Amino acid sequence: MPKKRFEERPYDPISADLVRDATAGVRRPAPVPPGIALVPGRTRTEPAEAATITKRFVLTRSEDAELNAFLLRLQEAARTKVPLGLIVRAALSVVMEAEAELCATVGRQTFRLPSTHDRLGLGQFEEQWRECLQAGLGGRP
Repeated sequence: MPKKRFEERPYDPISADLVRDATAGVRRPAPVPPGIALVPGRTRTEPAEAATITKRFVLTRSEDAELNAFLLRLQEAARTKVPLGLIVRAALSVVMEAEAELCATVGRQTFRLPSTHDRLGLGQFEEQWRECLQAGLGGRP
């Protein structure tokens, strides 16, 4: 079997990117106008279940261990599995229902977001928000 002949032209990453970008548009499906059924019984103007957004947050290893232990205690008390996402969504719902009280509580405070490199300041900022949430939700101030 003959060997492939050596190309004298060196690899050009920019032209390779240009070719990829130019051909990428060919594979994209044409946009569907609003009101046309994509799925039987559903039009584009209706929200789809797949249209979700993921939110994330960072925990330390010890916070993760505490959270997992908390979830296990909840599961034992409820005698069923309790996913973290469900608890977070339920807590968010409660917090959003208390928006008026929370805004009143937050309005009496002065907030300043510290630098991301200021760990002590970020801890104090989080504690300030925790106290406001607790007071706004009817807990102790």
